[in-house]
Amino acid sequence: MSSNKEYSLTIQTLLNEDNYRVPVYQRNYDWEEAQIRQLINDIQDFSLKGNSQTYYLGSLVVHKRADYFEILDGQQRFTTLSLLACYLKYRLPSIFPEYKRPNLCFESRPKSDLAVNRLFEVFNSQTSTDNIFSNLIETSYSKEFNSSIFNGFKIIERVISETFKQENKLEVFASYLLNNVQIFRITVPKNTDVTHYFEVMNNRGEQLEKHEVVKAHLLSIIQESDLHNKDIAMATLQKVWLACADMNSYVQTGFSVAERKAIFGSSAEDFIIDSFDKIAIAVLGKDYKNSSDGENNKIEPLSLTTSIDKGAIHKPDKQRITDTRDIKQERFDSVIDFPNFLMHVLRIYHNPPSNSIQELPALDDKSLLSAFDNFKDLQAIKVKEFIFTLLKTRYLFDRYIIKRDNASNRESWALKRYKLYESSSSNYVDSFSGDEDHLNDSTLSCLMLISAFHVSYPTNSRKNWLSAVLYWLSQDKSSVPINAENYLGFLESLAQAFMANRYLIAKPNDYSKFMYADCAELSVLPYELSDPNHDFESHLGYDKVAVFVFNYLDYLLWKDSNVSIPKKKEFRFSFKSSKEHFSPQTSRINEILPEAKLHSFGNLCLMGSSENSSLSNDTPRQKTEILNSQRNRMAPLSLKLELMMQTAQENWNIKNIDSHRYDMVKILQEDIEQKLKRIA
Repeated sequence: MSSNKEYSLTIQTLLNEDNYRVPVYQRNYDWEEAQIRQLINDIQDFSLKGNSQTYYLGSLVVHKRADYFEILDGQQRFTTLSLLACYLKYRLPSIFPEYKRPNLCFESRPKSDLAVNRLFEVFNSQTSTDNIFSNLIETSYSKEFNSSIFNGFKIIERVISETFKQENKLEVFASYLLNNVQIFRITVPKNTDVTHYFEVMNNRGEQLEKHEVVKAHLLSIIQESDLHNKDIAMATLQKVWLACADMNSYVQTGFSVAERKAIFGSSAEDFIIDSFDKIAIAVLGKDYKNSSDGENNKIEPLSLTTSIDKGAIHKPDKQRITDTRDIKQERFDSVIDFPNFLMHVLRIYHNPPSNSIQELPALDDKSLLSAFDNFKDLQAIKVKEFIFTLLKTRYLFDRYIIKRDNASNRESWALKRYKLYESSSSNYVDSFSGDEDHLNDSTLSCLMLISAFHVSYPTNSRKNWLSAVLYWLSQDKSSVPINAENYLGFLESLAQAFMANRYLIAKPNDYSKFMYADCAELSVLPYELSDPNHDFESHLGYDKVAVFVFNYLDYLLWKDSNVSIPKKKEFRFSFKSSKEHFSPQTSRINEILPEAKLHSFGNLCLMGSSENSSLSNDTPRQKTEILNSQRNRMAPLSLKLELMMQTAQENWNIKNIDSHRYDMVKILQEDIEQKLKRIA
């Protein structure tokens, strides 16, 4: 049986070995400055992180012919790399001695062939002259050459000249490009209908995404293994991957009703399987069992073309699903995307506590391919274990991590689980109580604290808290079951650990040193905080206080029944990243506070960028009046700001600033000290 083979090639190898041809049905080269500059900048950014780090550029999908590879996907990037190599060989001939000629040609496009070869000839076969680019410009207007390729080359020259003012820095970049930048070359099976393949990719209008390259890599490990039932293992991997990839739908909806019951129980609310093989049985039923017994089966071998044809994002089969709510416009938005989710799953798979010395994968989707590099040469059993972890973690993510709920006119957070009824209809219910219409108090507290974490770290690459939560959820819960009370206890311990280890000490601890733990271990605070002389408040000034500190304080204010704020029950967290002075730094009426009071925690508040842009120089009373008048058009204000506004309606002076500062610091400090008492 033919297979989809993929290899990771350095750019040095890619440009100096084998020959490549762009088929006639591919579009002409059309990259412009935005794409070329992005390519160069991305490589440069990674080169600055250290010469040992590999940067994965993406995929090159090819079909093997007699004496060359036909490029099915990735020709724009390959052409740009060829032009870049040509220019760098001209600038740095000693670094490119092996690049003797372009190994790229174009089927039935003599103008493109002439352009690439003419560039190489002019810049690398003749002595450099001052008017070389003038000659090039004149040549590019000739009707014999493809002008877009000449334009791409000129853009490369301009971007390189602007980016690298010093020759030694260009040498570092060029060396990194050749030796540390890699691309996945994926060879489709010999019997692939390449025309149909190209139609699929052309309709998508984009290259394979990085997570699809990862999937192809994992499929190839199984394909080349000695598993008895590898066709079924590949089909199961494909099924699970597509179900998990659609982050805005609950993972259960990626399976048929019968499959949901087999994997998630009769009501699809639980996760009742414990291995990859049991997923295969649930998905493929008797076909899998027959294969395991050595009997013949008719499962169609999985090819890369079939995988792509099904699409990057799985949508439920409308003919198989009787519940119309599964096929209407998605109600929920995930807090992260699938590539970022894969990075979290990989962290869990590596079991963080047992790998404390080994650096965990960064939550940066640019590092997705390099993060999975450890799967090279591993046995298929490891791939099966990872896919099981992927599905289990996705189930936990859907049930216990908030989503943006678009059901109401006003956006809000939801913490709900998917439920399947006997009629095969479904609904979304409280993650813990099962209520359809409202959340109970414990569930709401969990929702509030998770959303406080989420809005404090809006970029995916900074959501380390999510790795900690998913790791805790994924552990054996026979002694500590996942109920609302235990979950909230863990979330509060994690929040306190973040405060203590990141924001209240002089030298913050690395996340991996404290967050992959249970509640008792999270309560072990840094020694610095146990010192009675520790200056707690020194970490809350304008230049030090973090957004998470404001949001965690708002959570404590929301939870404290003794704090009276109008409409506090309606408060929900929203994205606010602007730390602002309530009494302004630059006042329109020259009421400037002494610097110590101006920058103290008592005068600081958290606002959204739109709120701040129009209010920065207004007095506290003016801000209060304006914000009160615009409430119906804004997300809920920070509860700390609400308390400041209550005071400002009368007067906002140094005495009130000190009083507010004292009250807020006391709330934070007592929260930490209570934790210290629990471990005394």
